[in-house]
Amino acid sequence: MTVKKKEIVIIVVNATAIYSFLLIDIAAGSGLYMTAKLLGAGIIIASVCSMAGVEGIKRGPKFVRNVRQMRK
Repeated sequence: MTVKKKEIVIIVVNATAIYSFLLIDIAAGSGLYMTAKLLGAGIIIASVCSMAGVEGIKRGPKFVRNVRQMRK
């Protein structure tokens, strides 16, 4: 009978990644959803606005940097 070795996997997550997720994804997503709902949008439209807004917040600064570098 052989003894099987068990491996332990340790995953390290930066605190900035957790903070970014909490702040951007949850807080901004909820805020954008509620704003769209208050403006009279339906559930589906508000959900799409929330998803698109969060992705815009995440990718916006990188896009602006790339555009500025292209103009130089």
